[in-house]
Amino acid sequence: MTMDQRLLLREKRNKRMEYCNNKIFQEEKMSKKRLCLLACVIFMSVLLISGCNVKGEESKKDQVLNVAIGTDINTWNITKFPAGDARFVWAQIYETLVRLDSDLNLVPGLAESWESQEDRKVWIFKLRQGVTFHDGTPLTAEAVKFSYGDKAYVTKVKLLQFENIEAIDDYTVKFTSSNPIQLPTYMTHIAWPVVSPTSVSDTGEFIKPIGTGPFEYNTYSKGQEVILDKNENYWGEEPKLNQVVFKIVPDASTRIMALTSGDIDMSLKIPESDVAQLEANKDINVNRKLSTFTDFLQFNCAKAPFDDVNVRKAVANAIDTENIVKNVLNSVGVAAQGRPYSPIMMYVDKDLPLYSQNLDDSKALLEAAGWKDLDGDKVREKDGQPLNIVFLVGQSWSPRELKIAEVCQAQLAEVGFSVEVKQVETAAFTELEKAGDFDVLMRTGYYVWGPYPYHVKVHFSKNFASHYSNPAYDQLVIEGENTNDETKKEEIYKNIQNMIIDEVPAFYLLHEEKIVATQKNVMGYEISAEDPWLELKTVYIK
Repeated sequence: MTMDQRLLLREKRNKRMEYCNNKIFQEEKMSKKRLCLLACVIFMSVLLISGCNVKGEESKKDQVLNVAIGTDINTWNITKFPAGDARFVWAQIYETLVRLDSDLNLVPGLAESWESQEDRKVWIFKLRQGVTFHDGTPLTAEAVKFSYGDKAYVTKVKLLQFENIEAIDDYTVKFTSSNPIQLPTYMTHIAWPVVSPTSVSDTGEFIKPIGTGPFEYNTYSKGQEVILDKNENYWGEEPKLNQVVFKIVPDASTRIMALTSGDIDMSLKIPESDVAQLEANKDINVNRKLSTFTDFLQFNCAKAPFDDVNVRKAVANAIDTENIVKNVLNSVGVAAQGRPYSPIMMYVDKDLPLYSQNLDDSKALLEAAGWKDLDGDKVREKDGQPLNIVFLVGQSWSPRELKIAEVCQAQLAEVGFSVEVKQVETAAFTELEKAGDFDVLMRTGYYVWGPYPYHVKVHFSKNFASHYSNPAYDQLVIEGENTNDETKKEEIYKNIQNMIIDEVPAFYLLHEEKIVATQKNVMGYEISAEDPWLELKTVYIK
């Protein structure tokens, strides 16, 4: 074979090898592409599946309700009264033996049934079985005894007075009183709920709030927020929310802004002046219902000038409650015109003679009481003393209180009063009241829970909140509480209402319309006539 032939043969072999290598490379390249494609498919599948899980987790996280409230939590312990908006938070953690539906009808709570004996001096409550507190300890009759023992606020201030509380067995509790009592109606108030004995240490120190409610305590930042988590072992229908965050926002305008901007999901105690604006907002639901609360002016009847009934009546005739509701509150609420409690409550006298503004009658009453404007300065005097009075307004239940006090100030000036409106912190308000160093207190609610008219006890002379003394009134209150005959009871409470109209230990201004506003995607909320009460276990975010 010649050299040329050998070179030609080598060239053909090389080309063949190059062809084979190229083919192998192309096949490997295709295989790699297939592998990459397969890997991508697998990766995307995993991502999709994990994405579904992430979405599920996000959906779970989305079940967080942010609620704006106006006041901080003053206590978690049943030894003290939860003031202001604290009770909305308590209503998620704690529960009561008896509950109310949205129209104030008694329904079972932690007690599935109850019965009275000995003309309502004895009450026996049967507890639900299988209910546990948030720490896993069981609800028992002993826990109920603990909750209404001597250290509980409700017994310390003698709202409830028991001769004995007996745990008959693990799920039966017997309450014995010296006088007849409508005990189930007392047992609806969230301010005296059933709590776990493990919420305090062996030495009696409070540890943390432990109840049976649909949500349990997580964290609390004073003046900022309260975080509650879903109770995974709730005895009733499973709560739909995973978490509730209560944002403490004292300024009402800031709460409205946070709601309309979407920063919060629900706002409580909406100012009446903002209702129309919110109702026009397509992204907001406004829930309204006439509540159990009534705003009133409570007089210090132990000192001048309000130790004279004519002066108290002069105030009642000078104030135009219908005008206040229409023009100050934009027709949100109902003018009370002196009616001492909400028309949705029991034993209301529909024929009660109410007050309407009559400036001439008001002036005549002041003249009869010896108060005259002798120097033409438009302020009346008596025995050399001007008719100067102070309205005390506390850390308001509602922003409307200060507005109403200022309107009353102007209306009373028309008949010769000089009124100073003084807003003070809760502690100062309490101290001034205890010392009797006030003329008029601006109040809302007070001794109001459920449909029974316990509020009339405010003017019972032995009550710590009373500033009025009248043996005839006291006797009616005692008879109303003790009487079992419903017809007679209704007659007694009508007499009490008429006596309040005649004697005016307080002048009642308006019956509150409860307002709760939510984002459109907040579902399952039903507003209740009960105040303060907030039902969240049926709520969810859509």
